[in-house]
Amino acid sequence: MRIGLIGCGKQAPKHLAGLRKAGLTDFIVADRDPALARALAEREKVAWTETADAVFADPQVTAVDLCTPTPTHAGLVRAAIAAGKDFFCEKPLCETAAEARDLTALAEKNGRIGMVGYIYRFAPAFEQAQRILDGATASGTSAALGKLSVATMRIGGRGSAALWKHRRDSGGGAISEMLVHMLDLAIWYFGPIKKVEVMARELYRPSRVINGVNEAVDAEDFVIVRCETQSGVPVVIEADLLTPAFTQILEVQGDNGTLVGSIQSDWPQFVFVIQEAGGFKPGRTDLKTDSGDMFQGQMSAFIRAVEQRRPPDRCSLQDSVHVLEALELMRH
Repeated sequence: MRIGLIGCGKQAPKHLAGLRKAGLTDFIVADRDPALARALAEREKVAWTETADAVFADPQVTAVDLCTPTPTHAGLVRAAIAAGKDFFCEKPLCETAAEARDLTALAEKNGRIGMVGYIYRFAPAFEQAQRILDGATASGTSAALGKLSVATMRIGGRGSAALWKHRRDSGGGAISEMLVHMLDLAIWYFGPIKKVEVMARELYRPSRVINGVNEAVDAEDFVIVRCETQSGVPVVIEADLLTPAFTQILEVQGDNGTLVGSIQSDWPQFVFVIQEAGGFKPGRTDLKTDSGDMFQGQMSAFIRAVEQRRPPDRCSLQDSVHVLEALELMRH
């Protein structure tokens, strides 16, 4: 199976590594800047071409991996479907929920497999949390924690990796870059979101040094939202592009206990229950997970879906529709 990777920026080497660990060896890469494609190809020892059109026209390419800025996603997905290619797309799938629904319907009509890169669903700590919270998407209740009262999530990073990630017209900002990951986890754990209240949306750092150049930026770098899921679980999410040391935390409170999780190895991970339930004895149970390789898990899931001709069991196009519907609630 040959994979065509389009977009040769920061994420591309991670995707190639994940695909290789999933067992693939045949790749061709492209970028709107041919020099970037050539440089990546030389580093990774893979084939390259000057245009995305050449990737879509390559009869040996089974599927494409799109690692480009958000505004380009919809057009590239449509081109992939028209060329008879399955596709993996970095998050978010596109810019609007209506567009996401159209792309989902188009992929289904043409028998194409699509998947979107909400990679935290493949973090062992969050996979474990999903098992503990199993059933909450329908009832807002966990076997271990009981009736869920509230979930809080925080994700923070330093930003400044690329200028487009801090410009509104190119789909940047703390919402698209950071908050969407936690929003997707909230949907995975507690079901679709029916109401969103934006509590804070700020730009605290209007200029940034990016690639050695002081740049003016206009996309938000701090946001807090309160969401209500269809299962009745309130979720508060804080996201920023201000945190020098990456930070990510999940806490879920229920009437019988607490779940704390993180992908950070130095952060406590535990379940505390009042009454024995869900396989946990009263008191605190420390949770242990290995760090895992999220990119290997993600790309392996995509390859399985392509080989089996079945939608992936997570990070599906329909999952992305739910995320974009929630994002649109923030704008109204």
